[in-house]
Amino acid sequence: MVKNALVTEMLSEEMIKAGKELLKQLDSTKSEVKSCFWFFFPEEKTWKLIIASPLVREEGPRSFYKRIVDINRQIENSEKKTISLNNIVTVNTENEIVKLLGFSVKTDNNISNIRFTGNTVNGIYIEDAYIYRSSI
Repeated sequence: MVKNALVTEMLSEEMIKAGKELLKQLDSTKSEVKSCFWFFFPEEKTWKLIIASPLVREEGPRSFYKRIVDINRQIENSEKKTISLNNIVTVNTENEIVKLLGFSVKTDNNISNIRFTGNTVNGIYIEDAYIYRSSI
């Protein structure tokens, strides 16, 4: 049975855990994730997990989404929850939001837990984000 984490207007602990687990699994498959974070889109009133990797540009987004689908299948066999593809955005490392957060917050390639709320970066207001990695 599919056990998706419910993505809501409020960032839940369940969403944070599911995002962290997906990033761990992507790391184990050498997916070259340079940036990974939950980002709140106020106009839609929803959170999206943004994943940036140079492989998105090199192999194409469809191939990268397939990696995620394969990982979600493995996670479904455990007690952990997955994130629906509807709530995941894969981008290359040149994405504007990725670069903005990379300018403000630098992490190493480990998994961090950084809440980034109500900040303006280069004139662009970021209402809310939860950053696991920002190594661009």
